[in-house]
Amino acid sequence: MQPAILRGYPTALCALAAEARARRLHIAPRVVRAQSEPLLPKMRRTIEDTWGRPVGNGYGTTEGAAASSCGQGRGMHLNEDLCIFELVDEVGKPVPSRERCAKLYITNLSNLAQPLIRYELTDELTILDEPCPCGSAFRRVDDIAGRSDDLFTYPGGVVVHPLVFRSPLGRERHVVEYQVHQTPRGAAIQLRTDGEVDVAALSQRIADALARADIMEPQVSVARVDTFERQVTGKLKRFFPMAAQ
Repeated sequence: MQPAILRGYPTALCALAAEARARRLHIAPRVVRAQSEPLLPKMRRTIEDTWGRPVGNGYGTTEGAAASSCGQGRGMHLNEDLCIFELVDEVGKPVPSRERCAKLYITNLSNLAQPLIRYELTDELTILDEPCPCGSAFRRVDDIAGRSDDLFTYPGGVVVHPLVFRSPLGRERHVVEYQVHQTPRGAAIQLRTDGEVDVAALSQRIADALARADIMEPQVSVARVDTFERQVTGKLKRFFPMAAQ
């Protein structure tokens, strides 16, 4: 395949860039866009140096908040025609431009079925206050550095993406919710189910996926639970890196 547009998670784009630099991947995309994960400065430089194209960035939430690069100025424009954004600190006080917020409150102006008023999101945004060359009046935010879904880093510097767990768990039709806690050599996983799940087979599939990610002799445990403790927003935190426990 010779894609004109390459779009994906920044960590996946960096993996493709490494393959391209090693001359094992021969593509020349005209547009490269990142989404769904923080696009860190080193990642941006790596991707842009590989294909000689500026990387567009995107941010989106199921609650309706979104932002996207225009291609002319730094950062991403907020969709202020559809949401009201309030960037605040840990105690809910507004933060000035160029200062990273601890959380944000959004009020969705388009969802009439389930209105959201000052709904709390824990993404860390920074407002850029200078005018954008594109002429848009929508405010811009810098590339987002903070996100709740974290990569798991194991001894030896082996980094495992949450999709290694999400993919096999997502294929189980009776898994309603799950949480994944990193352990020194694998993971301890808890499930809430609405039917039969072959826990032993699921454990083995995830262990095999970790082995393919270069985890030596991975250890995976899977247990059923009746309920999970949720965050104050009502959201369920799914991934718990060891450093965050």
